[in-house]
Amino acid sequence: MYTLALGGTHKSYGHLNSRKCLNVTSRNRGASRLVPLAQKRPTEEAGVPFKTLIFDLDGTLYPNDNGYVDHIRANAERYLHEKLGIPVEQVGPVRKKALALANQTVRGLRMQGYEFDAQEFTAYMRAGEELFMKPDPEVQDFLASLSQPMWIFTNTGEAPAERALELLGIKQYFQGILGADFMGDICKPQHEAFNKVLHHIDAEAESSVMFEDSLKNLVACQELGMATVFVTSEDPEQGVREIGADAQDVNALAEAVVNKCSLSELKSELPALWL
Repeated sequence: MYTLALGGTHKSYGHLNSRKCLNVTSRNRGASRLVPLAQKRPTEEAGVPFKTLIFDLDGTLYPNDNGYVDHIRANAERYLHEKLGIPVEQVGPVRKKALALANQTVRGLRMQGYEFDAQEFTAYMRAGEELFMKPDPEVQDFLASLSQPMWIFTNTGEAPAERALELLGIKQYFQGILGADFMGDICKPQHEAFNKVLHHIDAEAESSVMFEDSLKNLVACQELGMATVFVTSEDPEQGVREIGADAQDVNALAEAVVNKCSLSELKSELPALWL
C-alpha cells in the first residue's frame, strides 16, 4: 500500500460568489451536465454534517501565484529537453498537452508515447520547493478549526507532497496523503481515482467535501455526489480556464467559491463545515 500516513496575495474573484443563476451551459462543452446546486446537495440544508474533508495540494493549500507552479513547469520542460531529447521549441506544447489530456503531467506524457522514470521526473520537476513554500497563518488557522478527519488527495507523488506540507507547516492536520504512488495508473479526474480514495479512507461521497482548484476535478466530484469548494486562481492552464467555464458554471459546481482556504472566507461561504 502506497498511502503515506501522517502524524496527528491571490487576486480577488469576488464576482464568482454570486448564486443568481446555477443551471447553466459551459461554452466549450455543449449541453451542460451540471446539476442545479439546490438539487444536488441536500446535506448542508438538512443539517447533516460533513464527515470527511479531502484537499488537493497545489493551488489549493498554497496560492498558484507564489511562483512555485511556474517553477515546476519550467523544470518539467527542462527535463523533457535534457532527458528525453525533445526540441526546446516543442517542450512547452508537449507539457501543456500532457496536462490537458490527463490533468497529470506524467500520465499525459505517457499518453503521448514518452517513456521515462516517473519518480525521477517528479523529483526533478518539484525540486526547489523550499524557495516558495512558506507557512500561511490564515490557512493554518482554518485547518486547526476543523474537527473532521482530513486527507490530501493529489496527482503528484506522496514524497514531494509530504515535503510541501512540512514547509507549509500544516502536515500535522492531515491523516495521510493519497498521491500518484497510491493511484498507480489512474489519477484525478477519473471517477475510479475518487472512488479508490473514498473506499480507502472509509468515507461516503455524500458526506465528504473536496477542496480543489481544478474544475475538471470538481465536475467528477459533483457527478459522484461529493460537496466541493473551488479555490480560484489566475492560472492559465487550470481552474476556470481549463474547461472554458464562466462564473455561472463555477457556482453550479461548488458549494463555496473562495480565493483562499481561510477561516474568514469559509465561515462565510460554507458554515456547514462546523456543524
